[in-house]
Amino acid sequence: MKQLTKIGITLILALIAIPSFFLINQKEMTWTNFSNGYFLLALAFLIIGIGILVLSSGFFDLFQKQMKQLSFLRRKNQPKEYIPLSQVFEKKPIYWLVVGGTLLVISLLLLLF
Repeated sequence: MKQLTKIGITLILALIAIPSFFLINQKEMTWTNFSNGYFLLALAFLIIGIGILVLSSGFFDLFQKQMKQLSFLRRKNQPKEYIPLSQVFEKKPIYWLVVGGTLLVISLLLLLF
């Protein structure tokens, strides 16, 4: 329930912020301008969400381990334990993906007008 209210508040703020931005900065308000604004905001949320999704999947854990071993071999020290990237990014990216996806759908719907 807490996640749902966080998503709802973010969406409401985004739906208010984009038109307010265009009222302040531009003289002309068109559906295309709104669509572009929502698309750029959706793109930021989707990039962060997909980045967290890839890092938490464990895809880069092997690369990280090999680079740590290589750096310790050059220093001739004992390798210390490391925390894999998949454990660092344990947060679920669902918040970022839901907000970004919703804004993307709104942007695409505005293109129809």
